[in-house]
Amino acid sequence: MRQLLVLTSLAIACVALAGCGPNKLKKAQTELIDLGDLLPGRYNNVAQAEADAKAGNPAHTALALEITRVDFPLLSDYVFYLQESAADDPHRVTQQRLITFEAIKDGRIVQRIHNFDQPARWRDGQLNPGLFKSLMVQDTKQMAGCDLDWKKDGDKFIGANLKEGCRVTSGTLGSVKVDMRMELSADELAVAELSYGPGGKLVQGNATEPFYRFQRGDGS
Repeated sequence: MRQLLVLTSLAIACVALAGCGPNKLKKAQTELIDLGDLLPGRYNNVAQAEADAKAGNPAHTALALEITRVDFPLLSDYVFYLQESAADDPHRVTQQRLITFEAIKDGRIVQRIHNFDQPARWRDGQLNPGLFKSLMVQDTKQMAGCDLDWKKDGDKFIGANLKEGCRVTSGTLGSVKVDMRMELSADELAVAELSYGPGGKLVQGNATEPFYRFQRGDGS
C-alpha cells in the first residue's frame, strides 16, 4: 500500500510539473518542426551596416546569408547548409557550414555545427542541393563543445551555447573561447559570435552590439 502511494505521488508530481519525459520530447519535436520551417531563406544585414555608418558606431560588416535545408539523415533529420558572403559580392564567400538540429527528450532543441574539410567542394550548395547527395560524414567535422540549446520564447526562437565549453583554435587568434547566440523570428535572424582570449579578454566581436541582425530578403 505504501509503495502504491509513493508511485501515485510521483505520477501526480510529474503531471503537476508537466515534466514527464515524453511530454517534453513531444513539445520539443513540435517546436523543431516550426523552427525548421522558419529558418531557411536569404538574409542580409545591409540596413544594420548602413545605420552603423550613419551613426558613427563600430561597423558590422555588410553580409548576406543563404540557408538551405539538406537531405542528409546520417547526421540528422534537420540539416541545413549555411553560406555567408559579402553583401555586395556573392562570389566573396566568407563562411560555409552545416548546422543540424535534434529534439532531446529533456525538452531541449540542440543545434550542432559542422565545418567542411573541403569547403570549395560544396560552394554555392544553396543553388544546387543535389550536390550534397555525395556528402559523407567524414567530409565534415563537428565543432566539439559548441552546441547551442534552443527554446521558443513567444513568437521567436532563442539559441545559446556554453562559452566555457566552446574552444576554437584559429591561425590568427590562437585558442579562444567562443560565446555564440542566435535569435530567429519571422523577419530576422540575429547571430552573435564573441571570442575571448586569455584572461577573458574579448579578441573578436562587438561587445556593445554583439548581434549581426540579418533581415529576411535578398537585399535587392
